[in-house]
Amino acid sequence: MVCMRSRLGMETYTPAQLNPQLILLAEWVRKEAFLHQMVQVPVWILFYVIQGQFQYQIGKHEGVAGPDDLLLCPPHTQFHRHMIRPSTFLIMNFNWFSPQGERIESDRQLVPSPVGKFVIQDMQRLASTYLHFQKLVDRIDSFALERRNFLLQDLWQLYTWEWDCAQRDLREQVDDPLMKRAEQLLRHHAMGRLSLKSISSELRLSAVQFTRRFKTVYGTSPTDYVTSLRLSKVRTLLLETQLTLNEIASQCGYENGLYLSRVFSQKMNISPSQYRQSHHL
Repeated sequence: MVCMRSRLGMETYTPAQLNPQLILLAEWVRKEAFLHQMVQVPVWILFYVIQGQFQYQIGKHEGVAGPDDLLLCPPHTQFHRHMIRPSTFLIMNFNWFSPQGERIESDRQLVPSPVGKFVIQDMQRLASTYLHFQKLVDRIDSFALERRNFLLQDLWQLYTWEWDCAQRDLREQVDDPLMKRAEQLLRHHAMGRLSLKSISSELRLSAVQFTRRFKTVYGTSPTDYVTSLRLSKVRTLLLETQLTLNEIASQCGYENGLYLSRVFSQKMNISPSQYRQSHHL
């Protein structure tokens, strides 16, 4: 994924592209009332509701938050809340930085923007993330601080992935048999030697026509689509096997572990070794 430029001239990013730095992690259990009905702070606020219910208003977004809902409030934005039922929730204050080190303070730089209430469909994964956060709430050692940031980054990776899948499902409703055939070819050859030129020739399209048409249907270029397939398998092998990076590279279409590490770090904002270690909590 690459950053784009908004109509206002600002660079825009997916949440998965940004680097979070957690400032505060706290858990409240069966809280009966908020000490302040409105807060406005210079950092991002993330609520993960476990139990209970409360009303909220974040800028133009308002409603009722309940179990498994997540709420995101941008910096310098009024966050109104009123308890309906005693609630248990995690609260996180954090800063967000672009890959270039720019501090992100506006939701207008997020595409998609999760500001307000949003949900994660993978409830099992979300519950696992919550349990890991719970273990780290009271720890302030360097290991815990690093893992907190990783878990928060992983949450945004999951959110962006689910949003992308939902958009892809909508795009796949477009009736384009040739591009569906192209997607099947890419998926079939993704983990081996892949020539986009040969695939475009098989489809009787020029490379430019193939790329433009594929992106219209799937919202991403053929190259980026193959990369996403490969990195999905790489992540699985990192977590479920003890294979070396060179061995993983050979199974995922990369020449060697060094090149795989470069691609993985660029796309995931974390090295393969850090990714593997961070999941072995």
